[in-house]
Amino acid sequence: MSTWRNAWMVGSKQSSTSNRAHRVAVAENPPSPGALPDYADSFAIEKNKSDARSAERYARDGFERLPLAARRSVLLLHRWVLGFPLGPWSSPEHVFGWRIVSSHRELLHLEARSTLLTGHMVWRTAQEQLVMSTFLYYQRRSASVVWAVLGNIHRGGAPYLLRLAADHRSQPASR
Repeated sequence: MSTWRNAWMVGSKQSSTSNRAHRVAVAENPPSPGALPDYADSFAIEKNKSDARSAERYARDGFERLPLAARRSVLLLHRWVLGFPLGPWSSPEHVFGWRIVSSHRELLHLEARSTLLTGHMVWRTAQEQLVMSTFLYYQRRSASVVWAVLGNIHRGGAPYLLRLAADHRSQPASR
């Protein structure tokens, strides 16, 4: 598995400041056993050691803290471009419309499926880091073309989302 993980390190950067999220090597195992993802990335940010929130709470806080325009734009892209049939915002079985596959104190696994692709988001907390990994499995050839465009938006927004999630001082935005 280490060869696969090293292959995804291409293009990653390290950050010297503690409050900046940065791309890191994908250390998480792919969520679909026996199938390598068509796309994978991971981003990490240092977190306050005394912050005892669960991985699910970090994810919910991050999405809830997104400015309203950003939140609506991302939901629009997820629902209408990627075709994800998102669940209700307030559902305890969903985070940002993505179905919770499993939720443990240090790990949250989310999934969204469409006829275009299947996406997995894995949030993991460690002693000093919060890491979000994304795995995509293309269901159609056109998914690679769509992701060639949306992937840039994702890679720009993921560090921002992590920064919002890791900020233990501010309260989530109102819905």
